[in-house]
Amino acid sequence: MPQAVAVRGRSAASPISTGPLIGLAFVALFAVVADVALGTGAWFFAITGLMLVTLVVTRPEIGIVLFLSTFLVTYPQALQGSGFLTINNMLGLLFLVLLAYRIRARDDWWFLRSREMQLLLFIALCYAVSEMFNGPESRLAELIGPTERNIAARLYLNRVAFVLFFATFIRTPAQMRLVYLLVIAMMVMSALSGLQGGLTSGGLYGSRASSVVQGGIAQAGNPNRVAMYAIICIGALWYLRRQVRSRVGQISLLGLIVLLAITVMMTASRSGMLGLFACVAFIVIEEGVSLRRLLALGLVGVVTAALVLQVVPEKNLERLGNLPGSAASTGAVGTGSLERRAYTFEVGYEIVRDNLLLGVGAGNWEIVRFINDPARSTAPPHSSPILAMAEGGIFCLLSFVALFWCTFQNLSVAQQLLPPARRVRDLNWIVSGARTGVIAIAVFSLVADLWQSIVLFWLVGLGIVVRRYAEARSRAMS
Repeated sequence: MPQAVAVRGRSAASPISTGPLIGLAFVALFAVVADVALGTGAWFFAITGLMLVTLVVTRPEIGIVLFLSTFLVTYPQALQGSGFLTINNMLGLLFLVLLAYRIRARDDWWFLRSREMQLLLFIALCYAVSEMFNGPESRLAELIGPTERNIAARLYLNRVAFVLFFATFIRTPAQMRLVYLLVIAMMVMSALSGLQGGLTSGGLYGSRASSVVQGGIAQAGNPNRVAMYAIICIGALWYLRRQVRSRVGQISLLGLIVLLAITVMMTASRSGMLGLFACVAFIVIEEGVSLRRLLALGLVGVVTAALVLQVVPEKNLERLGNLPGSAASTGAVGTGSLERRAYTFEVGYEIVRDNLLLGVGAGNWEIVRFINDPARSTAPPHSSPILAMAEGGIFCLLSFVALFWCTFQNLSVAQQLLPPARRVRDLNWIVSGARTGVIAIAVFSLVADLWQSIVLFWLVGLGIVVRRYAEARSRAMS
């Protein structure tokens, strides 16, 4: 009987693995079918889509990052899709399949017990009940033309689904670090792009309506959004700097923090200036008062102030100094904005007063304001609490407040349970940076419409996963 001959550790009688060949043949067949069915050149997008599906299935955290990137980065039109065939929808359907498989395999229904998910669903219920029993008639929408009425509810449910996917598939410290660092990197890109717009366009409204950066970075032309991103990144990079051992790395991060602080001033956003002061105050309270820390913050403040006076246009600084109730507010730069906001608050108060228990439904602010406002304006309220009460009622507002509290509490519990951060690979500095982010969003929410922003839902999901990990680690150590 002939003996099998071993060649490089493999028996000559053993068959060659056909798995890779079958996979390649399937990809080739898929490309040919796509090319025939969709037209010449479709094979490239077909293979790219297949590779993306494979990547998300094997590395769900990559899919979460892609999900987030669609809200922070402007993709080329060819990749955005149209109608329901968008990147978000395709990723959402894929994650739904993965979620169903995970529930079937592990019988894990964690989201039914989660306080955060319960609050998010209750908010959706508030919007639905308000729309059903207190929403304006559909024919009234014709008075102002196309609105975001049908988009708002779908957008909110999209955010809720994102939290569900995030907290289900982000489990390990490596995945948490990857998502956190990449989101901070995208925010830094957005903030610096806004700074570039201000410097290249020049003057007061350079960074407030820059067309230079609209093609690549989402939200980079929105001054308040740019300022908020910059402040969230300042908090994250401040805690990251403490974990970097290299002097070059520390100086580089400190320089980036200064640039982000200049970005806040360049936007001429008074809410941004308020948020920056709140962020710095929170960091000082968080770390405790010591001579070394005060000197470090003082040095950063002096350098930033010197650069601001050199770089930021005088009109931007004048607008920042034009605060409500100040002696110079009348006739100064930005006075019109203050007057419009005050008038909007008055209109918003009347709408909330008339619809205190039940709001008017998600996305119906424009219609209701147009009907109630003698000026026939449809401008947003520039206040998240007012918008939440107007569209969802008082219980919707209280649920959002509870969501903020639960998220901050989750991060605080995780900070107590996790060991002090000594390396970049640790999670405690991420938790500290995320807590600063929650404070920044809470401050900006008072003067901006942010409770549909993906950043809030990202922090909600992050709070869930880091607390779950910290508690599991604490139980394993005890």
